[in-house]
Formats: sequence, structure tokens, C-alpha cells
Amino acid sequence: MKPVHLTRKRRGVTRLWLMAACLLIGLTGTGGAKSGEDPQFEGLVVVGPDGNGWVAARFPTTADGDNVTFYLVIRPDERVKALGVTLNGEVVLLKASAFAEERHEVALHLVGTTDNEIMVSAEGVRGATAHFAIVALRNE
Repeated sequence: MKPVHLTRKRRGVTRLWLMAACLLIGLTGTGGAKSGEDPQFEGLVVVGPDGNGWVAARFPTTADGDNVTFYLVIRPDERVKALGVTLNGEVVLLKASAFAEERHEVALHLVGTTDNEIMVSAEGVRGATAHFAIVALRNE
């Protein structure tokens, strides 16, 4: 009976930690976007007890124009050992070593057409996280 109690307690702590991380992203913006950028999507991937974590989502493009460039901004913590990002069926980032915040230019579907699909996977120590965002930057 005691191991069940400890397992429930750990689950509760993990849930609280995840809620705090999500709240932090909400309070700080995109978790990587700089001011003047228009966030298209933002998220968090968390490594689970098996050493892997993944997130998949769909989102519309809300910014358009010839002077708009889209970027993937990713900020992993030091416990993330490998990371992969697939956007609209194309691998846009694949890292198998530790790294800091990175920005990569990406392409999104046109406004008013098909939703974009993103999948982010991470490997590392249980509880390791990587914040990510797709942002639009207007080139004036």
C-alpha cells in the first residue's frame, strides 16, 4: 500500500510541475520569441519516465504577406540530450547533442488554407523540458 501512495504522490508532484511550467510559458509569452514577433504556436515537450517525450499539434497560420518570415524558436533545458522537430511532414530540426536556444527559418501553410502540423520529440533525463514556438517576423 505504501508504494501506491508514493506513486500517487510523485504523479501529483509531476502534474503540479507541468502546470507550473505551462503557467510560466503563459506569463512570459512564447518561451523564446522576442518582442515584435507574432507567435503562431507555442508549446512544451516534457521527457517522461522512459527517457522520451513528444507533443503533436495542429495550428493555423495567422500572419501573411511578402515581408513575413517564420522561425522555429526552441529552448531546451540542459537535461535534454536529443531533440527532433517535424513541421508539415518535413524534419526541420534534428539534434543529438546538448544545445542552447536555437532559431531556424521554417515555412508554414498560407493563411486560410490547411492547418500546420508539428511534432516535437525529446530524449533525456526524466522531467527534462524544451519550450518551442513558431513565430512570424515582419521584415520592414
